[in-house]
Amino acid sequence: MSRVAGAADAADARRRLGEALGALRRIIGSRRLDRINAERSQVAIGFAAFAVLGKVIDDGPLRMSDLAEAGRVHPAALTRQVQALEAEGYIERSPDPTDGRAAVVRVTPTGLVAHRRVQAANDAIMAEQLADWSIEELAHLVDQLERLIVDLRTAPQSRQRRREP
Repeated sequence: MSRVAGAADAADARRRLGEALGALRRIIGSRRLDRINAERSQVAIGFAAFAVLGKVIDDGPLRMSDLAEAGRVHPAALTRQVQALEAEGYIERSPDPTDGRAAVVRVTPTGLVAHRRVQAANDAIMAEQLADWSIEELAHLVDQLERLIVDLRTAPQSRQRRREP
């Protein structure tokens, strides 16, 4: 294969990847999926709020600024998600004991239950949609997606230094 053909094939693969990622983003962010999940879990929170709640469960209690950084969320968007979760009683905010200007976010018992229910509904939906996939296919996909995420978050010059002896 010529260099030109190889470069064209690589460009086509990157274009297809971009399209696939766009389609995946639209699916994950769809109101329809949120409605299906809310119906199954009996918990009406969207994907973004679910991710914030999960981060608070995994890493909390957290200051809002630390939660924004850990979740890679813009602070204004995070504030909206936290307010929605707080209104449902899934998390609570309190003043940071070391800095009264900052707030600390922690999960409530209701939030733990809600997160488990949404997680179970997500798992059931994925199991149905991916019923024809083998465990090996799923594991390979996850490995590749994790590699993609690391590479997309790492500056190209940093990756180059990792490869050098």
